[in-house]
Amino acid sequence: MPTNQTISQLQSTDRETFFHPSTHASDHAHGKIPVNIIQSGNGIYIKNQQGTELLDAFAGLYCVNVGYGRTEIAEAIYEQAKKLAYYHTYVGHSNEAIIELSRRIIDWAPDGMRKVYYGLSGSDANETQIKLVRYYQNILGNKSKKKIISRDRGYHGSSIAAGSLTGLNLFHQAFDLPIDSILHTLAPHYYWNAEDGMSETEFSQHCADELEKMILMEGPETVGAFIGEPVMGTGGLFPPPEGYWDAV
Repeated sequence: MPTNQTISQLQSTDRETFFHPSTHASDHAHGKIPVNIIQSGNGIYIKNQQGTELLDAFAGLYCVNVGYGRTEIAEAIYEQAKKLAYYHTYVGHSNEAIIELSRRIIDWAPDGMRKVYYGLSGSDANETQIKLVRYYQNILGNKSKKKIISRDRGYHGSSIAAGSLTGLNLFHQAFDLPIDSILHTLAPHYYWNAEDGMSETEFSQHCADELEKMILMEGPETVGAFIGEPVMGTGGLFPPPEGYWDAV
């Protein structure tokens, strides 16, 4: 949106009107956190209103994986918006764009995936995962098989249920999380959690053993799912140790 406001005016308006996610609200409102207004992006670089160019190693929020300023993408969005910018897909309604996208995703996906369900974010996606676990177990008549085991330091979102899956205290404090039925087992962080002299393979087996102990302690008839990032991100950016997923 075009504006004639100065940078300081924009920053002031931001503090007055915008509630930023993952930001200390009081510090932001009182100017203790700088307001960095991003003006443009090109390729892997972004530029703020002061003209400083920055390498965006964060890829937006991990999602700008083809870079900024891709005119062919902007033109495709524009052409689609002229024809049909949005319509719901309830009760069998569809459109050509979502049908084609779904077909491509299934073609690209590993064997076994049959359908695509669209959400709004990672938190939303994992809320849906929880609903699917509960729905599935209810259909089978397993009314008590609803517990989900996540991992310490895992990140699965910041909503109520997905935030409970997350194994980081920062996302639990002041929100009364985690909710009941969400449990956390040992993080597969070899450097921090392995005992002295333990190989990666031995540590992976140890993690699997700890998971099994939790399942047995809780009762297998009460545990509906286990969730884990293939490679941990927010909780430390570390890949699993050798043999971890096979052991789990």
